[in-house]
Amino acid sequence: MQLVPVLEIRHAKCVHTEHKNRFVDHVVSEDPIETVGNWAEKGIKRIHFVDVDAIETGEPCNVDLLSKIKQHYPQIEIQVIGGIKNVDSAFIWMDAGADFLVLNGKAIRQKDLLTDICVEFPAKVLVEIGSRQGCVGMGSGEPTFDIKLLANQLEEDGVVGLLVTEVPSQGHVNSLNLLSVNQLSQGVELPIFANGGIEKMADLKLLLENHAEKLTGILLGKVVHQDAFCLNQAQQMLNEYQVGAAQEPIPVAI
Repeated sequence: MQLVPVLEIRHAKCVHTEHKNRFVDHVVSEDPIETVGNWAEKGIKRIHFVDVDAIETGEPCNVDLLSKIKQHYPQIEIQVIGGIKNVDSAFIWMDAGADFLVLNGKAIRQKDLLTDICVEFPAKVLVEIGSRQGCVGMGSGEPTFDIKLLANQLEEDGVVGLLVTEVPSQGHVNSLNLLSVNQLSQGVELPIFANGGIEKMADLKLLLENHAEKLTGILLGKVVHQDAFCLNQAQQMLNEYQVGAAQEPIPVAI
């Protein structure tokens, strides 16, 4: 399992967007390259690059920045989400240096697009989904699917991993939702990254105490920018709990 910091980018700056409102954000760093450098020094090997501008405009925007990050830190794998609406936009990101493409839940409904991108970029596509009690909804009025069955289908389509958010009925994602994603990962062969749920070091400890060996990774949002959360200590905690533990292979760039 690995820690994967989320790098949200708007206008080439590192921001944190408000929950449920991507149009409200706070600048947390004027220099994203420096931010990634700090993470690299603490042992981070993969980042989740969110192009907030691209999510709003529908096409890749912060392409040059991603390319510069990859040039400065070629050892870090970059998975990118934002503006991937067709194969051409997927090519833009991959040509810029992205290692993985993350498609949102709409990709499940756009089967042709998902298939085309998986064919063009084999072993490079992940899908971000939200679930409630192990079920994934396609939209208002549409049927829901068992996440385990859905994972099997996506794996057949060529998807190499899922980013799963267990959405609470009330409030925001927390450590209990993280534990639910961990439980889901136990019955799914496809690698799963838990999206959100870490708000403090104690949340990570709770997860590891609940046998998270099958979980491939954890995305760290705004907590990674807070002084109360120490990446060095978090990495050490992972090492302590993973001694002798069998790990699922993490998707890597080919």
